[in-house]
Amino acid sequence: MASSPKPRKPAAKKPGRPPAGSGQSRPAAGLRDYLEQIVDQANVLVIATDLAGRVMVWNRAMARLTGFPSETVVGRELLLWLSDAGMPELAQIMKQVAAGGDLSNCEVRLPSVSGTVARAAFNVASVRAEGGRPSALLAVGQDITALRVLQNQVIHAEKLATVGQIAAGVAHEINNPLTSIQACVEAVLHKASMATQGLVPNQIEPVDLERLKRVRDGVERIRRFTHDLVGYARPSRVEIERLDFNEVVEHALSFCEHIFVEAKATLDRDLAPNLPPVRAVRDQVMQVVTNLVTNAAQALGEKGGVVRVRTFHEGEASVGLAVTDTGGGIREEHRASIFDPFFTTKPAGSGTGLGLSVVRNIVYAHGGQITFQSKLGSGTTFVVTLPVSHPLSHNLEEEKPTP
Repeated sequence: MASSPKPRKPAAKKPGRPPAGSGQSRPAAGLRDYLEQIVDQANVLVIATDLAGRVMVWNRAMARLTGFPSETVVGRELLLWLSDAGMPELAQIMKQVAAGGDLSNCEVRLPSVSGTVARAAFNVASVRAEGGRPSALLAVGQDITALRVLQNQVIHAEKLATVGQIAAGVAHEINNPLTSIQACVEAVLHKASMATQGLVPNQIEPVDLERLKRVRDGVERIRRFTHDLVGYARPSRVEIERLDFNEVVEHALSFCEHIFVEAKATLDRDLAPNLPPVRAVRDQVMQVVTNLVTNAAQALGEKGGVVRVRTFHEGEASVGLAVTDTGGGIREEHRASIFDPFFTTKPAGSGTGLGLSVVRNIVYAHGGQITFQSKLGSGTTFVVTLPVSHPLSHNLEEEKPTP
């Protein structure tokens, strides 16, 4: 807490804490102390800085969350301290508000004494003095560390459920190249056996090279598929990177080839050229595409149909994905609940009901939007738009220990 101004002589009559022994302003001083205690004892996170960014208030809730007591933080430059810890977001946002920006809601990372990363959601505003001029900055928030951990666990659980569906095609994806490998190897072995007996010339012919290339290609196909399956199943590295959006979509589609076969679905690709790169978490964007495409294929019913996957961009500001199926559509009474956790119209045991809820959470975490249109008997289209560079994309970045 900032130190109180030095006592002034009564004759000066300047604002400040009243001199000792003066009884005329004791109620005001008592009220000030009372309010300070309320702020300090409040069960919400409270930080206040002056306009230069020096910490004036760091309440007990902040001390409990980070492990840093107020006496070690008050008076420090918040931006310099948090920048040294590699987590400058809160101080940067407070600086923007100080420069005349509007009230801001943000999710940020905070360092802790233990070296772990805490997450908090803050509302940042300027405190105005008489005349309306800003005199300080106030950030009030709540700890959401446990909430984010739980959300990541739900995302991973839904991913494993998707893996269960994808795994049904593992035998198909591996048996096809294995059959080719076996045939090629047996042909080469037969020729080698004949050559050692002197029945055929002991030399490599073009057909032998072609067989060996097929073996190599088959092994590479198995390696790539198993690598992708294991990589998709493991917990995501929540790491922001610049993505070629079309490449991620193509990767997800290749991963779901057997789903199209089982659903008797014809895939119609329409990927827009020259999309701007997007800053996002690769695994999570791939999970969005995989879930939407899987749902579209499963919505076709026994007769099959068409799944159309289209990408687009709106100038240089955002990229988008539209997934359309020619299935039966979504019933009117189900539409309001379509993104609710655990809501599903699939038979028992066929889904967790978390797919679209997880998809929406991922899209929102990237600063994007997801909408859908559906006509009963004609099919459904889900549309996802993502900003190419969301200003709060650090919300998704990989947690690193503080220095």
